[in-house]
Amino acid sequence: MGGIRWSLGVNDCFAVKRWPRPADWAPVVRDLGVTLVQHSLDLEDLDAPTDAVAEAAAATAGATAAHGLTVHSTFTGLAAYSSNLLLHPDPAARDRAEAWYRRAIAFTAAVGGVATGGHVGAYSVPDARDPGRRTALATDLREQLGRLAARAHDDGLDYLLVENLAAAREPATTADIRALLHDGDAGHVPIRLCLDVGHMCVPGTVGDERDPYVWARALGTVSPVVQLQQSDAEGDHHWPFTAAANAAGRIEADRLLDALEASGAAEIALILEVIPPFEQDDDAVIADMAASVAYWRDALARRGVTV
Repeated sequence: MGGIRWSLGVNDCFAVKRWPRPADWAPVVRDLGVTLVQHSLDLEDLDAPTDAVAEAAAATAGATAAHGLTVHSTFTGLAAYSSNLLLHPDPAARDRAEAWYRRAIAFTAAVGGVATGGHVGAYSVPDARDPGRRTALATDLREQLGRLAARAHDDGLDYLLVENLAAAREPATTADIRALLHDGDAGHVPIRLCLDVGHMCVPGTVGDERDPYVWARALGTVSPVVQLQQSDAEGDHHWPFTAAANAAGRIEADRLLDALEASGAAEIALILEVIPPFEQDDDAVIADMAASVAYWRDALARRGVTV
């Protein structure tokens, strides 16, 4: 073993539209046999009135405590991913996105999480094709993340997360990600990577940029969270770790754990981010999640790790 302190949990994005209330999804997560949850912000309305958001945070904190769960972090979902957020071409829209992230930070603190983040922004096509605009927006993004890191520090979080993404107009390469990471200081939490192992399918990239194991070895030390999905090199599928999906995908548990250990990382939360189709049978969704948990628990057990 490489000395990594492992934990295993699930992103509750699979519950979106199925088990929308904390009292609905918390027992489903607990029945999967894990106690660590990364809470999808798709399950929350952070644009609701302040009192309503506070009530939602209390409901989440209460339900997780009642079912023996720990909220590790909160994370952007498909709703936020549909927005340009902090890279929107309109400055007013960027300001609103920053305000939304401030609400996410406050919500995360209220439910006991240590971090929030995920998708931070996407360039428009015109901005992506204009080197001057792209550079200016990238500078603005770093400044906004700095302000959010200060807010997260004040609210008691441990770090912010940025995610490597799958489109060329998003932070998607190792260089893009390294430009956003920061070790933090007395007034700012660190900015760390949430490494999604299924996002190395960015159009136009070649070689190491398309290899999830190279990413794991190179960036494991700055990736306290690794999101797990089964996928191939052609798309961002968010498949479960079932026998059929494993046969079609390229993510092998032992190989990924080897790569993360080789990175020299000290502590990593492995978070299953399986996104089922909305039309999939609900019982089949639970079966796929259970199989995925079992696959990764077995892989950790082979290393003498009990989770």
